[in-house]
Amino acid sequence: MAGSGYTDLREKLKSMMPYRDGHKSGGGGGGLPREPPEAPYDRKRRHQEDSGSEPSDYEEQKEEEEARKVKSGIRQLRLFSAEECAKIEARIEDVVSRAEKGLYKEHTVDRAPLRNKYFFGEGYTYGSQLQRRGPGQERLYPRGEGDAIPEWVHDLVIRKLVEHRVIPEGFVNSAVINDYQPGGCIVSHVDPIHIFERPIVSVSFFSDSALCFGCKFQFKPIRVSEPVLFLPVKRGSVTVLR
Repeated sequence: MAGSGYTDLREKLKSMMPYRDGHKSGGGGGGLPREPPEAPYDRKRRHQEDSGSEPSDYEEQKEEEEARKVKSGIRQLRLFSAEECAKIEARIEDVVSRAEKGLYKEHTVDRAPLRNKYFFGEGYTYGSQLQRRGPGQERLYPRGEGDAIPEWVHDLVIRKLVEHRVIPEGFVNSAVINDYQPGGCIVSHVDPIHIFERPIVSVSFFSDSALCFGCKFQFKPIRVSEPVLFLPVKRGSVTVLR
């Protein structure tokens, strides 16, 4: 995360939303939650169910155009060798072990079924942590309530991204580790535009996986529509989202 033109992102947020000054993290503010946009696949599926007909050429072309637009904002590079991955993965295992021993601050670790998150540097409230739901309600935790970015992240990951000109020097002030168990995933979301400076950079370790765009989730039981775009993600690859 970075706040362009500001030494502290909190100053940027305060200038953008002065009427929310004084609220603590997670306290929310003005504005009503918005429902997420309906995924094109669901529009198409409902149309088929209602009419009993196949999707029109126009609908298919519209979905293909949306996929092209999404793909145009993505860049992938294979930067980390198997040996480098193994070294970084050992460090991640150490993070998991330290978290299990309770060695991190409260807002560094966020646990969920089949997925744990570890926030280093800047951390923020989201999802079920919000008192008021909806885009734009996410808030940074006060400085110091999470652990600093470990030196090994700077040395083994960030430095390489800077050397290959993926990001400029000093761009990163938040590093998040998402630790997924088999079958684990994260629901469709947009990283908060009022908190995150683009690009958002993701590096994948331990196994190959995938990013899916344009999905719509339903729960109990969990179900998901077909994605507008399915993006394979290889171990050791870097994905840049603009």
